[in-house]
Amino acid sequence: MLRTYKAILNNDRLQWLEERPRSLNGTKKQLVHIAILDKTVSTKKKENDTQVEFFQKSPLFASGIDLERDKDYGREVKL
Repeated sequence: MLRTYKAILNNDRLQWLEERPRSLNGTKKQLVHIAILDKTVSTKKKENDTQVEFFQKSPLFASGIDLERDKDYGREVKL
C-alpha cells in the first residue's frame, strides 16, 4: 500500500509538515519514493513581523485561552 505524507526536503533532510509516520519510529531503514511538487517553499523570514504580530496571526489568537500564570514569589533557601 502506498501512503503519502507531506514534508519539505532540504538537502538531505526531511522536515515533516504533518505528524511523522509511525512506521519511521526506530532505526530500521525504509524504502521510499519521492515525488517533487511544482511549488516551492519560502524559508525566508519576514523582517517586518514583530513577536506581537506573530501571535496576532496565530489561529489561537481569539480563542479565549488564558496564558497568564501566577506570579512566582520564589522560596526561602536555608544556607
